[in-house]
Amino acid sequence: MAFWTHERDGISQEHVHDYDEYFVVVQGQYTLLIGDKKISAGVGEEYLIPKGMAHAGEYSVGTRTIHAFGGKRVKRESEE
Repeated sequence: MAFWTHERDGISQEHVHDYDEYFVVVQGQYTLLIGDKKISAGVGEEYLIPKGMAHAGEYSVGTRTIHAFGGKRVKRESEE
């Protein structure tokens, strides 16, 4: 999980994950950029980005988002 509060307008550069990413906008406005598409997400709106999908984003000052990242769990050592 990641909780972000953006202190200025900005852009996240295009990138790809080897796991799914789910996010929800808590405050402000976030624009998801996928290929030629611009997907606007406001307060309470959410989006799932499947693993392997190239994406970027634009956000304005004060925007707050929560991101959950999926993937393989870390193998835990057994407690004895």
